[in-house]
Amino acid sequence: MLQKFADNFSEAVRQSGSVLFTSGRVSPLFGSDELFKAEVLDTALYTVGLKLQDRRLHVCCDCDEFSAGQLCSHIWASLQAAQQQEALGKCLRRNIGKDIILGSGATDSASAEPVYEHLILPKKTRSESPIPPPAPAALPPLHFLPPAATHKSDATLLYVIDIADKVSDSRSLCLELWWRHLDSRGRAVCRALDAQLETHYVAETELPLLRFLQKKGARHPELKHACLIAQTHLDDLLLLLAGKENLRYYHSKTKPFSFKRLSYVPSIKFMPVLDLVERPSQCYRIEAYIVTAIGEMPVEQLDYFSMAGLAIYGQHILQLELSFKPELILRVWQGKEQLFTRTEALQLAAEFKAGGQACSLRLPNSLKLSATELKPTGRLYVQTAEYKFGGREQLQAELSFDYAGTRVLPNEQSLLLSGVNADTLLQRDLAAEEALILRLQSLDFKRMSADNLLWRLLPSRLDLAVRSLVMEDWHVSAAGKTYRKPKEKKAVVQGAGMDWLEIEAAVQFDGQNVALPILLQAMRNGQKSVRLDDGTYGLLPQEWLENFTALTEIGVVQGEKVRIRLQQAALVAALLQERLQDNDGKFTAALQTWQQIRPLPPELPVGFKAQLRPYQADGLAWLQQMCRAGIGVCLADDMGLGKTVQVLALLAWRKQQNPGRPSLLLLPRSLVFNWWAEAERFAPDLRLGLYLGTQRNRLLRQLHKYDVILSTYGTLRHNPLPLAKHYFDYCILDEAQAIKNADAATAKAVRSLNAEYRLCITGTPIENNLSEFFSQLEFLNPGMLGKRFIKFFQRNQFSLGRSQLSDLQRAVRPFLLRRSKEAVAKDLPPKSVQLLYCELDSEQRAYYDELKEYYQRQLQEKPSSGGGSNFQALTALLRLRQAACHPGLLNDKFRDRVSAKQKFLLGRLQELARSGKKALVFSQFTGFLKLLKPGLEQLGLKYCYLDGASRDRSELVRQFQQDENISLFLISLKAGGVGLNLTAAEYVFIIDPWWNPAVEAQAIDRAYRIGQKNAVFAYKLIARGTVEEKMLLLQQSKSRLAEKLLDGAVQKGFTLQADDFKMLLE
Repeated sequence: MLQKFADNFSEAVRQSGSVLFTSGRVSPLFGSDELFKAEVLDTALYTVGLKLQDRRLHVCCDCDEFSAGQLCSHIWASLQAAQQQEALGKCLRRNIGKDIILGSGATDSASAEPVYEHLILPKKTRSESPIPPPAPAALPPLHFLPPAATHKSDATLLYVIDIADKVSDSRSLCLELWWRHLDSRGRAVCRALDAQLETHYVAETELPLLRFLQKKGARHPELKHACLIAQTHLDDLLLLLAGKENLRYYHSKTKPFSFKRLSYVPSIKFMPVLDLVERPSQCYRIEAYIVTAIGEMPVEQLDYFSMAGLAIYGQHILQLELSFKPELILRVWQGKEQLFTRTEALQLAAEFKAGGQACSLRLPNSLKLSATELKPTGRLYVQTAEYKFGGREQLQAELSFDYAGTRVLPNEQSLLLSGVNADTLLQRDLAAEEALILRLQSLDFKRMSADNLLWRLLPSRLDLAVRSLVMEDWHVSAAGKTYRKPKEKKAVVQGAGMDWLEIEAAVQFDGQNVALPILLQAMRNGQKSVRLDDGTYGLLPQEWLENFTALTEIGVVQGEKVRIRLQQAALVAALLQERLQDNDGKFTAALQTWQQIRPLPPELPVGFKAQLRPYQADGLAWLQQMCRAGIGVCLADDMGLGKTVQVLALLAWRKQQNPGRPSLLLLPRSLVFNWWAEAERFAPDLRLGLYLGTQRNRLLRQLHKYDVILSTYGTLRHNPLPLAKHYFDYCILDEAQAIKNADAATAKAVRSLNAEYRLCITGTPIENNLSEFFSQLEFLNPGMLGKRFIKFFQRNQFSLGRSQLSDLQRAVRPFLLRRSKEAVAKDLPPKSVQLLYCELDSEQRAYYDELKEYYQRQLQEKPSSGGGSNFQALTALLRLRQAACHPGLLNDKFRDRVSAKQKFLLGRLQELARSGKKALVFSQFTGFLKLLKPGLEQLGLKYCYLDGASRDRSELVRQFQQDENISLFLISLKAGGVGLNLTAAEYVFIIDPWWNPAVEAQAIDRAYRIGQKNAVFAYKLIARGTVEEKMLLLQQSKSRLAEKLLDGAVQKGFTLQADDFKMLLE
């Protein structure tokens, strides 16, 4: 902006103006995009106005130079200040001309005042933004310091106070400088110091005081030989004057002038005393005294009094402590009688009390102060009309305080407010008012006026501000609406027929009730408030509604009530806890099924061969209790804690309880051998049947001969109808995450089965999102949660509030038993999981980087949307992961090369074999496992190999577990990550990371499980500078899901989104 208008000013004017600005003599008064007003302190105080009008900048100043038709240095200084304050922003537009138009005169205060519709601004409002006052250092410099004497001075410098000084009512002391010298006839004469005509030299002893005046003093507006010392510097000045013999005072209205000697001896500050003396007709007169060592002296006896805190009595300077209304003492000294009404006297007393002053105020017995202290509440009126500040739309708000219905503006000086009678007043709490102001600032309100009355706010911040303030009992009106705070009430529940309960809930807004369904509908519509019958608006109680949202999802809304099934009583109790009031006892009675479930010792089946650990016995007891209650549950202990043996004990117990009906056990095909072997070992009395292959129909015809039927998910999915025709005792799902997709064929087939009891077994109830666990819950207790409840939490799982997450945790807790190894299997040896990094050699690095750049270009040049884009990105990620393991997985010419991971791994496997240790090596790339074989054979290392094509899994496990010559087991992550007991191994290598950390954890737990006697060391092999490092970041977020749900919280993001692809391919 300065560059735009610079050509209008001469170089000399710009230089002078810059000096004024840099020395701090410009005091901005008002600033906006179109207006700027300031005061400039030069030889006098000048007012400058700058206004953008008709696409031209109009200026004016009340100095003589401007009156003569010239652009002055004061205008240039003000332009610099406007630029610093970011005012006159519109001047930067291209359509604003560079020429400056000279106005007709000084700008009055009204021309700089902005106009706002619907709100009358107070007269004291001068600016839209808080512009600080000039610093004390901005006083004009003095130029009367004479040179120091090189010989004995021929004159004496006098420091003189005029006791007739017209500015004695200011907070500054006027100090004059005079010369005293002998004339030609030897008489002592005095003349005022004139710096421009000075011929005298000053003594060196006077230099400290003169330099102080030069630095701290301000130029007197009329007297060239005088300076003004602010009250803040008075203590320092008096210390320099102490003991001086050249200190004088005189009366300028008495001619000829007669200087009289003054002295100042540092002592304590004299304290004034104010007396309110009762006069006729309930009036009170103020009297003032100065407390001295010999008593109280009326201030009228003082020869001189200055509100700067200095008085003269006789030939002595007295320093006064003027902390409370020095203007009152001044008027008493001037002989002006001051009368106060009773209310005014009480007001004065309240102000004195509130200020904690050092002086005294004495009251007559008839004047008793009876003030009630109240805490104010904030009132905020927000204008609907927007205006621009700094180029941005803003809302304007007016602040006030409410004292028991009495409204007070922040700029009001009164500390006492009218009470219910003449003797009772309300005392303002200034600290509480300041706290309310700070609260506004914390919500991003910005001051528009220095008196705290007017504030501005960005429109985008209004909703948060209104909600926050109303909930803190502020009175808020915004956009023409007055808001009320909600008051929550307990929901009432009572019976409704044989199998139903009715719940009625409402929220109260200052006596007006609004039913729960209306509030929930408003929240679903995205509303922040609901209109009340009296035309005001009630804020929606978000947290309270979040607690009741799930209620409407599991029930049926009918009018102002919600109906739920009797069997859902326990779920409702878990969701709402103490927020329910039972009217007729039916709800409480329905809870007895749950409340009667008490910890009971397990009933160990006769003939069961396993010795259960304490936590396993507790698990069996819990399964038996849930069975008796008819509740389907999920056993979700950590992998390796022996879930199989607990379920086998349950099945053996069920055979004794109900021997005529078999149970159905569904599991992955890879686990059939393990279950069969474990059952023969621990529960030999169980008659097992295998529903697989061509013998399926024959088995169904002889179903009564078996206690447990084992089948696979694939068999059921292929043809679910034959099994669905039968009614089983238990339907048990092992690795129940197999039905994580509720809409998949496997989950639908499982839900078609009929059984008296249902059980899920899984070490990872959640791998990716809540839908997986909900699918299991729907199988376990069909209809318990309700489809709307499930869909609600599936839809909002990544944006749930804290209370909703807590509700969800309580809702699923009764159906889930989960113990960690750290908590229950304290006899297990320790397990450590570490990351091992390897560096690609130059050839493999060049191949990897070339491949990455190729896919980056391909995705940029051929962008597509939807599934096509994801498929391209997934293909790119797969190829990069393969290249990080071994280029030979992509290009046969590299198959004979040794990759970085291959070299890294072979050396460590050889060391372990030599020390007699066994290790598991997992990879999802079977091709990479096969590339390892030649290197192992060349080193003479014996190994077992298992992938999806391997048939005799049990024999491979037996060989590894029992043959001491076999030190390694190469296993496909998908084929061998579950269902294998490989406790002979102490070391586990995951040689390429997988998206889901739960899958890797399952693989590690093939070795770290019950029966392991040694510490287990697991290593994840990562190639530096590849996509594998970034996969670790995604793994971290996934690994928190199950932990946080079971702890009551869920973390976002377990499906690869566009941003994930971008990050991985960078």
